[in-house]
Amino acid sequence: MDNFRRFAGRCLVYVGLLVGFGTSRLLYAQSSSPSDSVSRVAASFRLGTIRILESGPLSAEVVQAALPFRPGDRLNAERLQAGLEAVARRYAEAGYPLARIIIRQLDQDPVHPDRLLLALTVEPGPRLYLDRIVLRGTRRTRPDFVARLLNLQIGRRLRPFNPERMAERLTATGLFRRVDPPELYLTGDTTAALVFPLEEASPGSFDLLLGYQPPGAGAGGLVGSGHLQLRHLFGEGRELDVQLERLPGRVSRFRLEAADPFLPGTSFSLRLGFAGRQQDSTYNRQDFQLVLGYRFPSGLQLTASWRREATRPGPAGLRLEGGRQRIARGTASLFGVGLHWEQLDHPLAPRRGLTLTVQAERGRKTRSARQVSGGDTLRVRERFRQDRLEATLRLYSPLAARLVLVGGGELALLRADRYDAADFYRLGGARSLRGYNEEQFAGHRTARLLAEIRYLLTPPTFIFGFLDLGYVATPSLPGTEPRTAWHPGYGLGLQLQTGAGLLNLSYALNPDEPLLDGRIHLQLVFAL
Repeated sequence: MDNFRRFAGRCLVYVGLLVGFGTSRLLYAQSSSPSDSVSRVAASFRLGTIRILESGPLSAEVVQAALPFRPGDRLNAERLQAGLEAVARRYAEAGYPLARIIIRQLDQDPVHPDRLLLALTVEPGPRLYLDRIVLRGTRRTRPDFVARLLNLQIGRRLRPFNPERMAERLTATGLFRRVDPPELYLTGDTTAALVFPLEEASPGSFDLLLGYQPPGAGAGGLVGSGHLQLRHLFGEGRELDVQLERLPGRVSRFRLEAADPFLPGTSFSLRLGFAGRQQDSTYNRQDFQLVLGYRFPSGLQLTASWRREATRPGPAGLRLEGGRQRIARGTASLFGVGLHWEQLDHPLAPRRGLTLTVQAERGRKTRSARQVSGGDTLRVRERFRQDRLEATLRLYSPLAARLVLVGGGELALLRADRYDAADFYRLGGARSLRGYNEEQFAGHRTARLLAEIRYLLTPPTFIFGFLDLGYVATPSLPGTEPRTAWHPGYGLGLQLQTGAGLLNLSYALNPDEPLLDGRIHLQLVFAL
């Protein structure tokens, strides 16, 4: 009983919880805090009843639901403090970041001496409105851009207010090297300013991907691509991407994209893109795309798109196979809708979260090709519908303190009355199906499932082992029969943060080839 009295007496010195500047702390009537012995004694007692005497704008049921303990649970000083902080966070998210939670009673239950009676009162404080946003330590970033990322509006209620979550969302963009939780300063009786200590990341990067694939069914040798990415242009998150890729067998690709995440004064985004592909002397393909998106406060983005494609056969594509021209001359216009959702705790080495992208398109394609009929060679012109579906999913889940499981995959489907090889999806290589040559497979239906185990060292550095499983389906074409196939790949890799930039190295294999004939992929990301 003496131990209980000492515990109750120590706990009664708590007079409340004050939340400010994104952190919480207990205020004590005395300068001393509960000792370790208090926690040990407290573990011998359980809660009897919890009463919410006053709760302000939130109901007593909401306050009780925010507490991490219930009647009958064991209680100690640390758990009590965590509960009060949880209630304070709940009020801050509702727009009352200055709420105080006061312990009115923490006594022995006279009926059940091994139980405690807990009574709380909440003083919500004023409802705060956002007066301004101040950025500390930045040179390019504009305050209104940060406000849009966090769905905050000047002059509106400061809701939700969760400093840790705000810092996580800014960190996940990859635009900042360091983000501290914002500090809250009162500028009036009901107005406040948020001060964000930030350190901006480099304004761009040059990504060099090199690989060696041994000679086999296709051409072997060095494969590589260069990717120049400029991010956060003019301090408002605008992007410019330029990519040039060279594959063995005289295949080259070029891609140019420009994007604005927030059109002036709106939550709409705009992306313009051009992609070109030269498949040796078989065909040349050009692709123009415009994407308009709308971002919701939850981070979900819905998109509407328009795409224009043009395919021109080369000398090898003009040859006849099975009485038909190998590659047709064609143009296609497609309209689509899609969604993108990303919730990650780290941009380069996430421990938990997901990314999901889905894009569905429908349109018409016009094709013109030579065809042999009755001994005569005719030019046949056709117009038919095309449907496309593309999806990407990544899931990140922690297995232990440093172990992370990554799962997900990609899916690409094409449905049409007629198929051309130029329309097929490509699979294989460092960015799609590891363990195989770049773009080794092509089909109108492709998919990849992946599983990866990562051991985190110091983020973004980690080592990993992976397993890929690819699926390719090819329709009937002149001179070929429809077929489907599964292709597994596996290997090990390392992602390392160096003084020059980010290095990603992997060695990938497949079951059909010797252990020493694996693919080596080396990716270097240099900060500008």
